[in-house]
Amino acid sequence: MVRGRRSQIAALLAVALPLAVCCGVSAEPLFSLKDVVGDDDGGGVLIYPNRPDLKKGDLDLAEFSAEQRPDGTWFAVDMSLPIRKPAGQVIDSSGTPMERIARNGFYTFNVDIYIDEDRIVGAGHTDTVPGREVTVDRAFAWEKAIVLTPRPEIARVMLEAYFDRVMEEELRAKQGRVSRKDMDALRGDSEKYVSERYFFPDKVRVNGRRVEFLVPTEFLGGAPKPSWAYTVLVTAADLEQVSMPSQSNPSKATMMVMGIGTGIRSNLWGIRSDDDIGTPPIIDLLAPDPKAQARLLGEYDTVSGRLAAIPGVAPDGSVSVAASGVQLTPEQAMRMDAAVTAPKPPGGTEAATVEKRAAPARLRTLNQLLEDGLITQAEYEELRRKILSEL
Repeated sequence: MVRGRRSQIAALLAVALPLAVCCGVSAEPLFSLKDVVGDDDGGGVLIYPNRPDLKKGDLDLAEFSAEQRPDGTWFAVDMSLPIRKPAGQVIDSSGTPMERIARNGFYTFNVDIYIDEDRIVGAGHTDTVPGREVTVDRAFAWEKAIVLTPRPEIARVMLEAYFDRVMEEELRAKQGRVSRKDMDALRGDSEKYVSERYFFPDKVRVNGRRVEFLVPTEFLGGAPKPSWAYTVLVTAADLEQVSMPSQSNPSKATMMVMGIGTGIRSNLWGIRSDDDIGTPPIIDLLAPDPKAQARLLGEYDTVSGRLAAIPGVAPDGSVSVAASGVQLTPEQAMRMDAAVTAPKPPGGTEAATVEKRAAPARLRTLNQLLEDGLITQAEYEELRRKILSEL
């Protein structure tokens, strides 16, 4: 009888072992993109907060990769140092155990991933999650965004509330008042808007320097292609912002990003007194070129309102194209951006005056883009109407 049961167990193991091996090798590596190590100081000016659970290298992005598995795409972020876990940490203001609110095994950083799937210049979004204070380069305008954060459920609610307020302000400016019925509709619209464009991973594994997270294939619209481009930003996480009054103001919302202050602080990233306080709070970004990060993060202008524009990286090295199908050089992409984007007026200047002065130059650039075959006639007509409508 015992021998018979042992035979049954052996037979089951004989079947189970190949299945386990099969499942173990079912993951298909998609790409691996290396980042420069040792550049976790933003544009070269940021100083780590003076606190025992953060030190140089903790937020240093080393590698971004992905593999396809039966349950979806598992992305992975590797840091230079082992990822700090929330066990044993507390929220200073209340004494709440950190692991109670940061349940996915990490708590010191956020990683935003903006995915350009169609690779068409300007076709998609360029805005980033509130608080990042940068945009995505138009040549890598995104269709899908992944926001890896220690509190994904709260972050999603905060982002929906942010778009509630943005949509309310837009509607109020258009029709003068907003009714309760309008507000109910807006909440549904913002929830749908976020669901279609943003994903907050909650299936997360942390092991040493690596954090892996699942993104469903349904959200991405398919398995990632080698030509997809990724704009990856690392920020420091501030988990206590949820109830702060400033988060109810769209212009001040920062959604769990630790800010910047002069000097060495415990709750802010520091800068020297002679550095610009307007520097973006991006600690690291995916940029294989060691000289690119500081240059990119330094290309902003607080007077005109221009934000630093961060490009993406494609695993196959492909370049973006215009809607006409023509591949664009960086110079051509800049010309298209100049034609499409209305200039922001400096403080105290009437917006209409600035736009009127810039319109002739934008129209000339648009004409040249059409002549060079970088945009179609339909695009030309649409962009021309857009420029004229802004006057």
